[in-house]
Amino acid sequence: MAFTLNNFLVDRIVRGVGISQTTNKVLFAINQIQNASLTCSSESTDAVDALGTVIATFYRAKSAEFSAENAIFDLDLMATQLGTTKKVASSDSTITVPAMEIVTLTDGQTTYTLLHTPTEAPTAIYALNGDSTFGIEYTSATAASDTEFAYADGVITLPTNLAAGTQIFVMYDYASTAAVEVVDYATEFPSTCKFVLQVLGCDVCDQENLVYAYIIFNNFKISPDFDWSIATDGTHPFSGMAQQDYCDTEKRLFSIVIPGDEEDEDEEAAG
Repeated sequence: MAFTLNNFLVDRIVRGVGISQTTNKVLFAINQIQNASLTCSSESTDAVDALGTVIATFYRAKSAEFSAENAIFDLDLMATQLGTTKKVASSDSTITVPAMEIVTLTDGQTTYTLLHTPTEAPTAIYALNGDSTFGIEYTSATAASDTEFAYADGVITLPTNLAAGTQIFVMYDYASTAAVEVVDYATEFPSTCKFVLQVLGCDVCDQENLVYAYIIFNNFKISPDFDWSIATDGTHPFSGMAQQDYCDTEKRLFSIVIPGDEEDEDEEAAG
């Protein structure tokens, strides 16, 4: 008996996967998608008579825009939106990272060893006020004094006459072999990719058996425009346009496929 389904109840989106059209490699894979919507539109032209009465309306230039949020910030998705790739540091390819260190001085302490080796010697350090704001600035010199500090080989010689309990703030850059980085270049923009959504749901007449539906955008242009709320309850928004492959004779924007031989048997996926 042939598989047939018409009314489909959506449980949730399981994941979305973006695939490079040039290398066929996965650009991003996200599994916390929420508030997803697909907006389909077109342009219309009316044919009217001499009195301006509409005789017929003709539609052309279809478009489809998908927008959603990932509940968790995703670096690979961000890199795709920015038109770049995520860089992973190694011993052969370091990433410059800022370090911010706070040291609470003990009685008689005269030096402090930095946690990392700076790419450039720090030129200033600061005493912190009780509310953690910056207080007195101490500048770098060849020898420490009441108003200056000295630096050599990763060690700071602290200003003289600082009381025990004083907090000193030091900021510098260092080359890390254990970091990741995404850079937004002003001249780089996203490339078109294939975007596939896996949606879990069921037939309205058979709600016990969950099945997968796939929404496939073969030519998806992700947008570089987004507003990211940098907060605990913030989400990672993204959107894009479904574009037709101009050399595709069928001029497809997207397709929805529900296979009848792919029921969900994974309790974790179903949950």
